[in-house]
Amino acid sequence: MRLNPRQSEIVELLEFGHRVRVGELAQRFGVSNMTIRRDLSHLEEQGLVVRTHGGGVATGSLRFLHALLSRREASPLKTAIGRRAARLIEPGQTIMVDTGTTALEVARRVPPDTSITVVTSSLLVAEELFGGPAKVLLLGGLLGSELPSVYGPLTESTLAGLQVDLLFMGCDGADSREGFYTADVHLSSLEQAMIRSAQRVVLVTESEKFRQRALVRTAPPEAIHTLVTDRGLSAEDEANLAEAGVRIMFCGEEANVLT
Repeated sequence: MRLNPRQSEIVELLEFGHRVRVGELAQRFGVSNMTIRRDLSHLEEQGLVVRTHGGGVATGSLRFLHALLSRREASPLKTAIGRRAARLIEPGQTIMVDTGTTALEVARRVPPDTSITVVTSSLLVAEELFGGPAKVLLLGGLLGSELPSVYGPLTESTLAGLQVDLLFMGCDGADSREGFYTADVHLSSLEQAMIRSAQRVVLVTESEKFRQRALVRTAPPEAIHTLVTDRGLSAEDEANLAEAGVRIMFCGEEANVLT
């Protein structure tokens, strides 16, 4: 399955919002409506999207999402961010990994000889770590209809009794003064519960997310201990985050243990 970066992002938007519109996508990516229609036609040929009048919807297949998220080749940037973030993990720690695709890359880059405990709501993260040395605590709850992960009151009440050293989480949008956003209300509530259970929060996301917004604000900048991103972050955003006490690490640079 070959997707260009724009098509991959359209699929990711469908994972959370389940529906996209041609005009909104054209404005988001700065391309013509015709280009977006061609993208949607290509995705429909791949079985990833069902075309609708003026847009498209996700196929709604859990098997489709599993194949898409766990087996497709991740973008080089997500891989680099995941690798950089994973080097922050110390032996013996308990970490938490959320449901995002960049957070999944962190799980994929956990050193194979590192003895840690991983708490997650993502079936994909659990599968990735299955058979390895890490102990995996898979949270219970309602299984999402569009994303292979769990959520809901049971998940959040379980988190209330846990304490982890590091939380690795992604976002759908970011503002260096306002905070970090997700497109899904249920996921936002779950991520807020995860933040409350974590000693330190590591946000893993591409710098381009700082030029996007999503439906729900998950947390203010002050809730984040460390941001792992790429060098595309603007000087203004870097200054705003530093003012909020956020430590910034860029992929490709040497890791330092968090203190």
